[in-house]
Amino acid sequence: MSEQKSNEQRRKETAAKVWLSYYNRVLYEKGIITERERNRMVLKIDSWKITMT
Repeated sequence: MSEQKSNEQRRKETAAKVWLSYYNRVLYEKGIITERERNRMVLKIDSWKITMT
């Protein structure tokens, strides 16, 4: 059961990171955020972990 939760959590984290990265890229391409802001967000997204309640 613990392994299943771990796999489920990993899938959720991956999906969330994909969406966050997508929106980060779109905001940068549309000129809403700067390159510096985009790069800072990339680092935050890469280190982010979802919390399970």
